[in-house]
Amino acid sequence: MRFFKAQNLYLQAVIKRTAALIVMVTITVSSMVTVAAATCNATVLYDGTTKHVQLFSTETGDILSAAGVKTDEDDIVLRSGSTDLNGTVTITVKSGYHVLLSTDKTEKTVLAHYGDTVADVLNRQGVTVGEKDIVTPSVDTAVTDGMKITVKRKYTVQIKADGAAVSKVVTEGTVAQALEQAGISVGSDDIVTPAKTESVREGMTLTVQRVTYKNVTTTEEIAYAKKTENDSSLYKGDTKIKIHGQNGSQSVVTRQKLVDGKVVSSETVSKTVVKAPVDQVTLVGTKARPKAYASISSNGSLKDRNGNTVSYRKKITGRCTAYTGGGYTATGRAAAVGLVAVNPNIIPYGSRLYICSPDGRVVYGYAIAADTGGAAMAGRIVADLYYNTNGECSSFGVRSMCIYVL
Repeated sequence: MRFFKAQNLYLQAVIKRTAALIVMVTITVSSMVTVAAATCNATVLYDGTTKHVQLFSTETGDILSAAGVKTDEDDIVLRSGSTDLNGTVTITVKSGYHVLLSTDKTEKTVLAHYGDTVADVLNRQGVTVGEKDIVTPSVDTAVTDGMKITVKRKYTVQIKADGAAVSKVVTEGTVAQALEQAGISVGSDDIVTPAKTESVREGMTLTVQRVTYKNVTTTEEIAYAKKTENDSSLYKGDTKIKIHGQNGSQSVVTRQKLVDGKVVSSETVSKTVVKAPVDQVTLVGTKARPKAYASISSNGSLKDRNGNTVSYRKKITGRCTAYTGGGYTATGRAAAVGLVAVNPNIIPYGSRLYICSPDGRVVYGYAIAADTGGAAMAGRIVADLYYNTNGECSSFGVRSMCIYVL
């Protein structure tokens, strides 16, 4: 009886321990099920790769850390899905790329991201690409970090050179570069319009004018000089040519500048005397002239200073002046003593004259009306008397004279 009682107590103890163990296992399993039910399932899409992670947090930073993804401020991080545990989260990461953009004479670093193409970068930067422009790399190329994108503009220009006009498509740059692309050589002296350093533009006209130089040799006359010598054998006021002047000659080399074959300027390079000129020497009298007087009668005749009787048909008294300087008279004769300037309406050209002062003490002598006097035409004088020298003109001055028309 005691045996059965002891055995019953043992069975009860076993049953109690078993029940406790069952309770403990139940609690443990229940706890494990609760933890499994509270896990976050996340998918990380990082620059085209996919990573799946499970963790007990829904924070974006925790999820990226669990996936081994590090980001910086230039990256794009996009999230979608639930914010609660037991939910599903998708996080997309696009790495930021620094791209060098070279266009329209400027270079700058711009931000792009994984998945962008060259076209995307250009569009975001507001760069318009013309149909003739060249983009390197091509617009459909995927962007990478550190990539350089270059846009070279192309323009249609008109080029005028060497007598022809052509239309050419050239890349952006200077006028000089455009001409080189078009195969137009430019000499150092050639004239380029616009300037070679100016930037080309659509529709621009480029002009090249060829500049050449040519030496031309000509022969020029060297005028002879005029000299005088005093001669005591000649009366004062008389002259005589001792040596007749002769013009010389010289060879002149001129450098001409031609633009497109037309002379625009020239400069003298050298002069070489071929024939020396011969100076003209004129003897000027210094001998005192004996005083002579004209004698006037009332019967229409007079005696010249040499005592010869001369008839006249008209007498004109008035103011006379004197002039010198050479040249030619209005009637085509070389100016000389004895040829006087008058008003041909009063004293016709070719009239033979005898001129002296009213008292006969100042004698100009025989003369011919051969020139026109401005003062005579204006009525201020009756005649302008030609002398060989300024000194003689000054001595004569302005005085009243009688002009006898013979």
